Amino acid sequence: MNFLKYYKSERRVLYPHIREGGRYKRVSWDEAISLIALKLRSILKEYGPREVLVVNYSGNSGLLSFNYPLRLFYALNATVIDYTICDEAGEVAVSLHYGKRYGAFPDDMEDAEMLAIWGANIASSSVHAYRIAVELKRKGVPIWTIDPRRTRTSLLGRHIRPKPGSDSVLAMGVSWYIINEFGVDLEFIKRYTIGFEAYKELVSKFPPDKVEAITGVPKGEFRDLARDYVERRPSISYIGVGLQKTRYGAEAVRAISLIPALVGVHRGFFYCNSVRDFDTDYLKGKNLGNPSVVNMLDIGPLLSSGKFKFLYIYGCNPAITFPRSDLIRDGLAREDLYVVVHDVVWSETAEMADIVLPATSMFEQFDVVGSWWHPYVGYSSQVIEPAGESKPNWWVTQEIARKIGLDVPELYEDPIEALKRALRSSKMLEGGLDALMEQGYVKLKYPPKDSYQTPSGKIEFYSSKALEMGYSPLPNVGWDVEVDGYPFKLISSSVPEKTSTQDMMPEDLVKRDSIYISRDDAESLGLEEGGLVRVTPTNGSSIIATISIDDNLLRGVVWARRGSRFI
Repeated sequence: MNFLKYYKSERRVLYPHIREGGRYKRVSWDEAISLIALKLRSILKEYGPREVLVVNYSGNSGLLSFNYPLRLFYALNATVIDYTICDEAGEVAVSLHYGKRYGAFPDDMEDAEMLAIWGANIASSSVHAYRIAVELKRKGVPIWTIDPRRTRTSLLGRHIRPKPGSDSVLAMGVSWYIINEFGVDLEFIKRYTIGFEAYKELVSKFPPDKVEAITGVPKGEFRDLARDYVERRPSISYIGVGLQKTRYGAEAVRAISLIPALVGVHRGFFYCNSVRDFDTDYLKGKNLGNPSVVNMLDIGPLLSSGKFKFLYIYGCNPAITFPRSDLIRDGLAREDLYVVVHDVVWSETAEMADIVLPATSMFEQFDVVGSWWHPYVGYSSQVIEPAGESKPNWWVTQEIARKIGLDVPELYEDPIEALKRALRSSKMLEGGLDALMEQGYVKLKYPPKDSYQTPSGKIEFYSSKALEMGYSPLPNVGWDVEVDGYPFKLISSSVPEKTSTQDMMPEDLVKRDSIYISRDDAESLGLEEGGLVRVTPTNGSSIIATISIDDNLLRGVVWARRGSRFI
């Protein structure tokens, strides 16, 4: 119901608009496309293609909607982004030791004898997984939650509350008890792994007393968790994406993902299962040019310092969701930067654009959609007519290319034909797009769980690929330390009412800029519910936020909803 409310809200973009004198004026599509083409041609001629930046993300993660519009910018040799801010660090972390990063699927989770949820509140962020966890609890399966904050998910079983940023150390503590007290699966380790002795030496550097001192978790608690890993097999570790968004987050993912290998469970973890062999390079037109690539962490600093003259944004809300969003907003406010936003709603980014174009929602267009979790891919049919004059992502970039006069046939390829070609060579998807359109969904053929695509063909506790890439072959275990003048650790997570920051209704804005603090901390600072405070992060601008007292937080930890302006 919230989706329907969202797509029918007053914030829905229904028609093209241009900014004139600080206000937006409705125009026709032809006028909007003509103006975009005029500006784009002028900037290309005066400054060159590298000064044109396209920014997109998973506001619409359909194969077509995400990839096809990039053809225009590859053909222009413009600047694109590297898509590193979501789960990339953890994906690389898992692949260093396992090859391809796929792990446990929903049916594996349903058969688990123990479930450990590390750094995720699945009651809010993965309601399908939460349903399985509830059923596991009903059957008497032990469930563990590792999270600094008490949540609805943590009520399912035992709750461990480490200090934020110390998860890699906690994983060492669990591994220490498995190796030194409860026993590893030696037959599994000999047959399916290499590098165990080096890993054992690393773990030996983190005895229980040291782990307790660093993480704040009593050693008896992670000892019990280690025992369940050994005695309740097959166990599944559900590793949250938010966990790896810290200084040592990727190292934590590495260490947690290796626990199943100690106890003899093939890929007994879930992190990200979006392993597919579709030809997305063809869909995005990688053969059409050689664009410059910018790291997403650098977008804010670059925009605020005067870099780029033309910015095209679709499928994301960078004024709120990207790193250093304060600097991104400074950049969007530049007079010499021309900003075009194609979005479903009047987002914070759209409200700073020179041209705002109406985008179709997932209900109003066709696409092919995969999953990060389950092994199926589906064909998403259009079920309602587009609202107002909204158009799909691929249509807009086709029209811009036509207006510019680009003579590149791939820019005008029929989107259905493009999808067919991108799926044709897939060995994981039988029947290609035709099968999807006929059946609605198809189960992909993943490699077996005991297949490891590493140089050795085994699970590598000591990663040769990491060594080759210049990383530590073993998890580089570390933890966040206190910074003088910054007494609190800020954590953020999803809320059950929303799926993303683009799904933000006006009544949510006050909640969005609230800062949640423990009762003890509030009392010691003389803060009251509803009071105003200035929140200043180590790497951003300060804003005024509303105090909310939260009995679910540890002392020294504050929490904010995903999409808050100070994150």
